[in-house]
Amino acid sequence: MNKEYIYIDGKAIVIDEKGSRTPIEYYDNLDEVLVQENLIESMEKKISKLEKENTRHKKDSKHYIPIAPALIIFSIVAGHFMASMWNLPQAAITIFGSQSPSVVLPICLIAVFTPLYLLFDFAYYRLYRENKKKKKGINSELEFLKKQLGKEKEHLESLKGEITKEKENTDFRTVIVDDERQLSALETYEDLYFDLGYNSDKYLKLYHQGRLEAKLESTYNETEIEIAKEYLEEKGPVLVKKR
Repeated sequence: MNKEYIYIDGKAIVIDEKGSRTPIEYYDNLDEVLVQENLIESMEKKISKLEKENTRHKKDSKHYIPIAPALIIFSIVAGHFMASMWNLPQAAITIFGSQSPSVVLPICLIAVFTPLYLLFDFAYYRLYRENKKKKKGINSELEFLKKQLGKEKEHLESLKGEITKEKENTDFRTVIVDDERQLSALETYEDLYFDLGYNSDKYLKLYHQGRLEAKLESTYNETEIEIAKEYLEEKGPVLVKKR
């Protein structure tokens, strides 16, 4: 990332975050070019990071499979096995009358462990849902970044095509690359598109109910709400089909 540059005698020495120095010809819109390069570099780094996260999420289960029934079946099999291995009496007195241990023991195991199985299953389901929503958020943010990256690269080429030296002066100076506003705006849009993907099902339902703006107005401004509406109008049919 470009951090600052030193101007001297019509030349500029650009200094990056690692302290490396690159001498170049000075031109009037150098500040804009350096900011634009930082914006593009930030986007490329974020795309690389998100693609790695996306690769990890590809290993997640695509469908939720309840595990409680399998654990209950396991308890039944384990109960029968323990009853035969422990050489228990041939019958046990229960509220249902005299029953074989191979019947009583599985029932006891199911009664004791089923609540734990259900809690474990619920936790597994929540993790599955969370990972699924995160993947949607990542894909939404990635799509935005890749589209926007092309536009920002075109803008950079446009800036470089407008190079002039009409405002040149001979004063020695050090100039900080002021990219805070652009990078902050980029982060805001990244968060917006992640949120739209992550909460796509909920927002789509609110959109069809006419309650989306009321939900978003405490978090986003008018421009961002319009982006959200356009996103849902474009993605809506696809989201419904994927359900």
